[in-house]
Amino acid sequence: MIRFARQRRELSLSLIALPYALAVCTLTWLTIENHLGDQMYGAIVMTLIALPVSIIQIPINYWLREAVNVTYGWEYPVLAWPGVVTAIILAILLLRQHTTGRILGWFLAGCIILTGLAITFDQWAPRHPYGWPFLVYGLVMIIGLLGSGTKTRDAIPGRDVT
Repeated sequence: MIRFARQRRELSLSLIALPYALAVCTLTWLTIENHLGDQMYGAIVMTLIALPVSIIQIPINYWLREAVNVTYGWEYPVLAWPGVVTAIILAILLLRQHTTGRILGWFLAGCIILTGLAITFDQWAPRHPYGWPFLVYGLVMIIGLLGSGTKTRDAIPGRDVT
């Protein structure tokens, strides 16, 4: 029973943190390859979906771009680092502080779904098909959040089940 609860928790953790990381990678690729129209649109969307860490990114973004001089290939990590750091923070919080991680997970799932809706129903028609992956990522995150109920937390060894 304990092993089943642990496997269920790990599965729900991967259904929350992994789609978020995939959304960050997808957005980075779409932005750098100019599928969203221009790179400013993607940078603004990245600021939205990596909101807790992107507040730190705003003041140091110019310095970081100048430091690596944005040679070919370095655009990807420069744009994606706030989302990658947020994904790592989300995974750590889901492992350590279940409630805080779930709150952050719900917030980020909402941001991903808003991103998908904004891109899918944008006025510029060539951008429309690129919003659907974000809607799927957000849906998978919601499924993972609903599957990571508090029952699995009580079945972990070392927890008091009174």
